[in-house]
Amino acid sequence: MVKRYRLDEVAKIEEGKIVPRKKYFTNIGVPLITAENLKKLMLDGDIEQLPKVNVTFKKHFKCTPVPAKTIILTKANLKDINKHIYQCENEVCIANDIVAIIPNETIILSDYLYHFLRWYQIKEWHHLYHISIDIPMKDIQHNVAQVLNTIQLLLKKRESLMTAVEGLPQHFEIFSNQVDNHSESLQHGFSQAQYLYNDLLHKIFNDEYK
Repeated sequence: MVKRYRLDEVAKIEEGKIVPRKKYFTNIGVPLITAENLKKLMLDGDIEQLPKVNVTFKKHFKCTPVPAKTIILTKANLKDINKHIYQCENEVCIANDIVAIIPNETIILSDYLYHFLRWYQIKEWHHLYHISIDIPMKDIQHNVAQVLNTIQLLLKKRESLMTAVEGLPQHFEIFSNQVDNHSESLQHGFSQAQYLYNDLLHKIFNDEYK
């Protein structure tokens, strides 16, 4: 059974606030996500390298903390094919150039919503409130998210795996031709995985599997 909702019926949409002054930054605290930090995070995934704020002082500054499983987006450039969308594993604070979507997981799983938002063509961030989404039962959401997560995890490892394979000839020069062939096959395999991911998004969220 599939039921249609408006996004703001199944998720809380939060706008970030201004960035705190430097005196509120700490070595241990809640990571602060700005649009610039989000771009870095999308590249290396190392949230521990981001600036952190001490939220115990939040009465002294405007900062928006959001919980784990929140999905965050930059307010700008959402029309881009490679728009910046990130799913938080832990609590973070968001700045004024970020918008956060906090799913009600009794209705929609964060993983399912994350992949939907990667697929959906968002024109402007304030249109998020009016997006319609067809939501299947939670066991179906879970199964769909598992498949998409597996493919995405493989794609995230693309650069490190390609670097490792392409570096093999310096250790095993006599196998350089074989390594080149494996490298080409690996590149082709990742391209196919990316195509499969995009194709599945299209089929899943265009109702073909519902």
